[in-house]
Amino acid sequence: MKKLIFAVIMLSFCSIATADLPESCKVYFDKLENIYKNVPKDTLSQEVLDVIMQNLENAKQEIITLPEDKQKVACAQGLELLKEIDK
Repeated sequence: MKKLIFAVIMLSFCSIATADLPESCKVYFDKLENIYKNVPKDTLSQEVLDVIMQNLENAKQEIITLPEDKQKVACAQGLELLKEIDK
């Protein structure tokens, strides 16, 4: 649950998207999506899950608009923070 909340917060700072993204961004968003997919469905309402998914999608669109160097930095920071909460 902490990971999910953290992921949503991180998405307000970072975002990512599709095929032309740096590898670090692809990895970052895969990890965030896996966290989302692994949330026990009985812990949050469908409405909350829908909002979280919408935030993920919005975040992806934001990153697409950034220059590649800024995408790399944002995604690298996001990955580092995910490592911290895994400890």
